[in-house]
Amino acid sequence: MVALALLPGLAAVSTERGKAVYLGKEPLRGRIRGQDDLLPGEAVRCVNCHNPASKDRLSGKPSPRIDGPWLLGTRQRHGGPPSSYNERSFCKLLRSGTDPVYVLVAREMPIYEVDDEQCASLWKFLTTPPPPERLPERQGAAHEPH
Repeated sequence: MVALALLPGLAAVSTERGKAVYLGKEPLRGRIRGQDDLLPGEAVRCVNCHNPASKDRLSGKPSPRIDGPWLLGTRQRHGGPPSSYNERSFCKLLRSGTDPVYVLVAREMPIYEVDDEQCASLWKFLTTPPPPERLPERQGAAHEPH
């Protein structure tokens, strides 16, 4: 795995760094499950799919909202039994494409080459309740999972 240089002013693990990862300001490397070629950096930004305005291009359904209530809440996802995420299962999802109960998520979800600090920062950002002015694209009506 290639380590990326930390953006100036960002701690190794922080909500600010997680926001940079979410928005693609700290680029990630990712590929479609089963493919060898890396996708362009702008194609693997979390915000591309996980905001209320985005829809899965193949199914037309919204991608799941990825915030604290959705990640931490126990619910049925992807046709599997009820589950909830923790930091470890979230990072496993990003790296393998499997959810907490080992169900594969939609193939359109990239498999990421994400280091522990990037993943911990993204988890911290997503599960920390935002103040009203932070990231309006994460706020809005709840979406059903894939």
